[in-house]
Amino acid sequence: MTIKELARIAGVSVSTVSKVMNQKDEGISADTRERILNLAREYGYSPYSSISTIPSKTPLIGVVMRSQSQEIAEGIMEQAQALGHRVIYSVSGNSLKTESQTLNILCRAKVDGILWEPVSSASLSLKTIPDKAGIPYLLFQCPWAADSECIKYDSLAAFAVQNLLERYHTSIACLLSDPEEDSLFLEGYKKCLFDHGILPKDSLVFSEISPLLLQKISSRLVSAVVCSNYTNALELYGKLTSLHYSIPRELSVIAMKDGQFQELPFPSISCCPVPERAFGQYLTDKLLHWDDPEWSRKTFRPKISLNGFSTVAFPPHMQEERILVVGSINIDHYLNVDQLPYSGKTVMTTDSLVFPGGKGINQAVGVSRLGHMVTLVGCVGTDTDAEIIDTAMEKYSLDTSGIKRVSGEQTGKAYIFVQKNGESIISILSGANHCLTPDDIARNHSLFEHAGYCLIQTELPDETVAAACRAARAYGVKTILKPSARHHLIPEILENVDILVPNLDEINELCPQEPSLEKQAEYFLNLGISTVIVTLGKNGCYMKNASEEMYLPAENFLSIDNTGAGDAFISALASYLLYGYEMKDAIRIANLAAGFSVTRRGVAPALIDKSTLEAYLRQKYPNLLKSRTDEAVQPI
Repeated sequence: MTIKELARIAGVSVSTVSKVMNQKDEGISADTRERILNLAREYGYSPYSSISTIPSKTPLIGVVMRSQSQEIAEGIMEQAQALGHRVIYSVSGNSLKTESQTLNILCRAKVDGILWEPVSSASLSLKTIPDKAGIPYLLFQCPWAADSECIKYDSLAAFAVQNLLERYHTSIACLLSDPEEDSLFLEGYKKCLFDHGILPKDSLVFSEISPLLLQKISSRLVSAVVCSNYTNALELYGKLTSLHYSIPRELSVIAMKDGQFQELPFPSISCCPVPERAFGQYLTDKLLHWDDPEWSRKTFRPKISLNGFSTVAFPPHMQEERILVVGSINIDHYLNVDQLPYSGKTVMTTDSLVFPGGKGINQAVGVSRLGHMVTLVGCVGTDTDAEIIDTAMEKYSLDTSGIKRVSGEQTGKAYIFVQKNGESIISILSGANHCLTPDDIARNHSLFEHAGYCLIQTELPDETVAAACRAARAYGVKTILKPSARHHLIPEILENVDILVPNLDEINELCPQEPSLEKQAEYFLNLGISTVIVTLGKNGCYMKNASEEMYLPAENFLSIDNTGAGDAFISALASYLLYGYEMKDAIRIANLAAGFSVTRRGVAPALIDKSTLEAYLRQKYPNLLKSRTDEAVQPI
């Protein structure tokens, strides 16, 4: 600021200002003197004599931002420090007056350059301040100026829309945080739709989560939403889940995620990370190379990515029937021993592993890896183990809308001793699993609507298992029950089960009064169960229903850990029944999946994926893959 500008603001002559600043103000009133001194302090003005010692050049840059943006600021500071500069950082708080004062102070400090995020289009009149001082500046995040550097929110929006279009969404809504600030995002959203032959509709653009938006979602007039702001996405996610919507089965969501939320692990929303830190580093580089012609031609073009597809699926009308899993969720602790412990026997181990597990999560992962959409219903605690489970569910693209976090409870744990030949024994600490109640099943009835099969295990309270079986029967969903850790099953469970899959030990415990395996299976058939399949480990399995009875041999695989063979068998059985295979052929494929699973340690890591399993089938049993019924639903 010059003495003339200060005199104009104060409404006095230049000589009056000069007299006050040089303390030669006899005859000038006290009010005038005080007003001039206050304005000088406010605008950072000092006489030339008081700044004569300031060097003409300092390793210093100024940053003026209209609002706090931690990631951009940190990127600027990191790069400035790397290039040997210090930073004067100021937030104008959307105040033109503060912005003007800050620019004046930075110019009087003779900074090497200024990174400037203008408050509004009116801010552009303040360009004269650095221009007069001869200090280079770089405008950023200023859509009102042609020479402004901006994060390409239009490209981010287009990338999000492109991912949804590739999954056959055509009714895509846009949820904005601020229509003015998000104009570039809206432009990218509309352009991408238009480029793909879809006419953008203003009726699908929203600036809040209004009843109209919710009505369009419930009426299936909107199958996906792109959100310019992660806070809005969180609010939308919370509102829809409270209304018992299943995401992404009923709605796909993609949001922009800035640094403020980078470490937020839950809920897992599909996001395009906003490259704010990299943008700050780029701005610093360009400002400090302002006189380099090559840099003057550069623009900010970071790589755009999507962090996952946890909230992205095909539109509801295109989704095949899914599989619902109601079961236990644990952290599995594996202890590898030379010999399994028994009463009075102490064993030593020097090898232990930890995996997400529990029959619920194991079967859900198995189904997901075999190509089906799967929803898991169960409970976790609020401990650190729950975060490991969250990460695993995101990794395997499991729908977590049926997961309940139980405050004050620890996530379930399983302690698994594995002998060298693969044999194992398991001890379970139920933890939060026993907090899954019939009310939780009732609250998740909408999840049964589009399910083809429901996989249930009995490591849950009896009344909860019975409620899940009743709900499946009410919605016409076929139920496969694994009767683990039970000496008996209550009638309310058995009367609603379609397929019972015990192993040999389990069926002996459940039905000790019958003399043979065949008689035990017949006992359960007489109770109303349609099919009984008994897994026999290396001897394959036995199947009996009303029309046929057979033993099916196992494949010859080297056994490293047989802990998850039953879960691998059941997930493959359900998957290939849903693909339309006959029971006998689905069992043969399930035998192979179980065989593959015993060749590796752990359960979830050992579960086979669809492409590997079917590559093996095409090579060894090519006719088996061709045996699918005509009514089979093609997987997407």
